Amino acid sequence: MKVLSILILFIAFFGIQSNAQNTQEQKSNLYFEKANVFFDQENYQKALIYCDSAIIFNTENIEAYAYRGVCKFQLKQYEEAIEDFDLALVLNNGYAEVYYYRGLCKKELGANKQACEDWYNAYNLGFKNVMKIIEANCELVKDNKSKNKKSK
Repeated sequence: MKVLSILILFIAFFGIQSNAQNTQEQKSNLYFEKANVFFDQENYQKALIYCDSAIIFNTENIEAYAYRGVCKFQLKQYEEAIEDFDLALVLNNGYAEVYYYRGLCKKELGANKQACEDWYNAYNLGFKNVMKIIEANCELVKDNKSKNKKSK
């Protein structure tokens, strides 16, 4: 009987924990949806506030970090944007668009080589639209045949 009581308490406790976690994620998602509305209206200051709230309720909301970074990019807060992009990449290092935007921030800060590295990562992860930026801003690696022709 004692074991059954402990088992029931254990199940109840973890059930409550699970519900609390779902509620936190739901609140995060609601704040993020509101952030998207302001983002689409190009009201980046308000979008930032809602992204902050989304992150408070779910510290693993990758989209909220990414959007907050883009908002900061639009507000020319490049270093702060890079911090958000770094956090998003810790949660998902395969997020091509984040590499793209982080590269834009680095370019604005004069870190061209690092910007190109990010853009190459974005391209390699499937964000093919970045190739025009790579061609305009980065040294493209030529194949060995063209290097050998130049050296002869």
